Amino acid sequence: MEAGVKKSLEERDGEGKFEEAKAEFIRAGTPKEAALMFVHNQAWEAAQQVAEAHDPDTVAEALVGQAWGALEEKDIQKAEGLLLRAQRPGLPINYYEEAGLWSDALWIYKDYVRGQLEVLREEYEREATKKGARGMEGLVDQARQWEQAGEYSRAVDCYLKVRGSGSSSLVEKCWMKVERHRSSEC
Repeated sequence: MEAGVKKSLEERDGEGKFEEAKAEFIRAGTPKEAALMFVHNQAWEAAQQVAEAHDPDTVAEALVGQAWGALEEKDIQKAEGLLLRAQRPGLPINYYEEAGLWSDALWIYKDYVRGQLEVLREEYEREATKKGARGMEGLVDQARQWEQAGEYSRAVDCYLKVRGSGSSSLVEKCWMKVERHRSSEC
């Protein structure tokens, strides 16, 4: 784009004349610049409309920008939805893992990156083991989630790892679940 055109567009952007700037960006053959101008100014709908109509490759960038805005407002679920629409499941997964929200991370893995589900399971189990008794309760929660997902052999694996928690009743309940699942397989 010519330097004079770019300067003119930047001036319009600075004056809040976004529609004029958008039209000039599109006429100049750089619709991505128009979409990013709206992202920069947190005009999410306008950014998405420009991207969808003129530069589909920029749609994901507009959605990610909107997701960061939602995160700043502490609207985690909205941010998650936007990131998943942008086909960026890694970002909410990382957030959930760091926050210890393993069930939310598991849900995204299961629906969006199934091939890496085993990686999450191993990472979760390492974290749970590090946390001692509190981690053992987490393993039980994880086992329940595996059961609900129909992943009975993984649930049994989690239940078998519950030991030394200081709660013999917890260990006993886990062994009963293991036996129930094993007898249903026969």
